[in-house]
Amino acid sequence: MSKIYEAYRKRVGETPDLTVELGRVGTVALYPMPDATQQGEFSQLANRLLEYKRGDRGAVIAFASTASGEGASFVSYNAALLLATAYHQKVCWIDGNFQTPQRMLADTDGPSLATLLQHPDRLAELRAAGYPQLIPGGRNLSTTRGHFADQKCQDLMRALRARFDFTIIDLPPVQGTTDTALMAAATDGLTLVIEQRFLKREVINHGLEALRSKGVTILGAVINKRSYDLPKAIYDRL
Repeated sequence: MSKIYEAYRKRVGETPDLTVELGRVGTVALYPMPDATQQGEFSQLANRLLEYKRGDRGAVIAFASTASGEGASFVSYNAALLLATAYHQKVCWIDGNFQTPQRMLADTDGPSLATLLQHPDRLAELRAAGYPQLIPGGRNLSTTRGHFADQKCQDLMRALRARFDFTIIDLPPVQGTTDTALMAAATDGLTLVIEQRFLKREVINHGLEALRSKGVTILGAVINKRSYDLPKAIYDRL
């Protein structure tokens, strides 16, 4: 258990009230709030993610599902929200899903991911308006996929590590496009989100092979249990 997590538990108890915390930071609520049980499990996930921050260097962590509809965006968003509000980390959540972008972020002020991939220096234009900071994919993100594996993407990852404690990037499903693996390879690692109903070993192994073939570091997996009203996140190593 991290020292940050232990200190937070002493301050507020076992689980935070994310509804209250969200109102405090004034950020956009992209998804319904998880219930009390789920909040506790997101605390466990955030605690694991805290281990990947090394000193003053921030961590860039990607999230993606094996197939569409498994809840990667919900999980990544709530992990970012908890890291920012409960553990007081400087967090950025980026919509990197060019297949199904977040419509609620379409009119967000500031540079989009599409813009930053072409001009990493424009990260300085982001306004500090509370954490997590939300960066939209941009209307033309799909046309910038050629930058996922070039030097500009590496420059952007370096700039994000310097500015934020954690950058969480929500990516499209692994099976849907090879671009997910290309983008994830530029990060510090990827957390795979799998829905319990789709726990098919051959499908998961195929996704893992596709990621590893591009040099992606697999940090672990989040299992979504859809027997609950909203996904219940449990972080576990593969």
